[in-house]
Amino acid sequence: MSTSCQHVQAISRVRGMTAIELLSALAIVAILSAMAVPAFRDFMQNNRAAEQSNALVGALALARNEAVTRGVPVSVCASTDGESCDPAGVLFADWTQGWIVFTDAAGTPGTVDDAADPPDTVLRVLPAISGDAMLASNSNVVTYTPSGFLSGNQVSFSLSVPDCTGNQNRQVIVNPQGRATLNHMPCTEPET
Repeated sequence: MSTSCQHVQAISRVRGMTAIELLSALAIVAILSAMAVPAFRDFMQNNRAAEQSNALVGALALARNEAVTRGVPVSVCASTDGESCDPAGVLFADWTQGWIVFTDAAGTPGTVDDAADPPDTVLRVLPAISGDAMLASNSNVVTYTPSGFLSGNQVSFSLSVPDCTGNQNRQVIVNPQGRATLNHMPCTEPET
């Protein structure tokens, strides 16, 4: 057999995919993608909820540490402008638009007082939470005393993630001793 005949026979043995094989492969990819997308969405929601609740717990820990270190009250409050505290709501305070951590040497919880001696200082500004999540609390301000204890009663926060599944909602409770605990909460069914 000549070399050119062997070359022609080798070429004729090499085949591409048939249309049926290609459609079968695409169907498998589509099925796997359909199974992966909801899990990926849940993964992203869970990470976003963890990030947002950890930012709040971090701000509370910063306020407590600064109160003890500086020897003056330090507050955390809901703030839409990053400079002053928002007024409390009727039933709850909305913390969704962000919050600030500030020294409260003047002893006026919920008010950043620049005219005080020494003036209050904003230590950290945290922006609005991302997505359509809601962060609400039973108080618009959390104030730590120089001993690290809360000035007032226990404060609780509720982070609600829209369209969540499982235990993606979060609850942060600050006890009178000033410790913040983070709990996973079940998602609520959407009302129809």
